Amino acid sequence: MHPVVARQPAKGNRTAIGVVEEVVIRGSKGDIRVLARVDTGAARTSLDTDLALRAGLGPVFDRVRVRAAAADEPEERDVVDAKILIAGREFDVAVAVTDRKDMRDHMIVGMDVLREAGFLVDPSKGNERENHTKRAPRTP
Repeated sequence: MHPVVARQPAKGNRTAIGVVEEVVIRGSKGDIRVLARVDTGAARTSLDTDLALRAGLGPVFDRVRVRAAAADEPEERDVVDAKILIAGREFDVAVAVTDRKDMRDHMIVGMDVLREAGFLVDPSKGNERENHTKRAPRTP
């Protein structure tokens, strides 16, 4: 299994991220910004095929069997190296590439990154990004 390598060491204070976070994918064709679902139930980070091509990720160095939540049978997915930036930190990570164009989320950040980063996932953060709206302030 390919390890995740963080460019900055984890700090004593853990950074809180939302269930939806802006991620920068760095590839040979440049940077691509995408809103990614942070999924504590996903073992590995997954990316849409089109995004991987647009960023210039590759070559494929491995194939993995993944059982998607909505699938009856496991599927094989290509794996490529990627540099991703989340919450100001850069990670070298092996991402599984699959066709996600018909799915709501074109990128999933999995436990492979979350474990290494030490991020805290705050379900109250990120929802306004997902809905492209700002939440109304709470009234006391």
